[in-house]
Amino acid sequence: MTWPSPIRLQATLSRTAWFWMSAELHIASALRLAAQDIEAAGVLSSIGNRYDAYHAQQAAEKILLALLTSENIRVERKDSHRIDVLIDLLPRENPFRQSFAGLAFLTAYATTYRYPKDAGRIPEAADGATLRTALDSLKVILRDAAAHFGADLEISRQSPARTAQPPR
Repeated sequence: MTWPSPIRLQATLSRTAWFWMSAELHIASALRLAAQDIEAAGVLSSIGNRYDAYHAQQAAEKILLALLTSENIRVERKDSHRIDVLIDLLPRENPFRQSFAGLAFLTAYATTYRYPKDAGRIPEAADGATLRTALDSLKVILRDAAAHFGADLEISRQSPARTAQPPR
């Protein structure tokens, strides 16, 4: 029997506490949440809701964090929403790195996009066709990542992925 590999996650409450979670469970949970974000983006896109782009960005972020977890690469909090930075952190030999080419534009929809500009103007919504293409890419990436890690994407599951080995 193989035991899950531990990773250390820091949670800031009133003081700093350390929790242990297996890399396999962290990877599976991130991929499950990414699947939910892709679904939300699709639903929101179908009704013309501007927050479709935010959920697309969140899906990309969670898939990348799962991949980086498998590489044992810790992401600084200040960079956690930056798709471009997360892509650059993936080792060149990780085949998913190339899959994210063209998706770095999603970074713009992580934070400031959701708030009025200083002058009160609402930022322009994402181009529908560009976003649909990004969602199609994310669906393929998610499917392939889930297959590689052996992760069940059913949100009600709490089972770990079968492996945390990085893709090569």
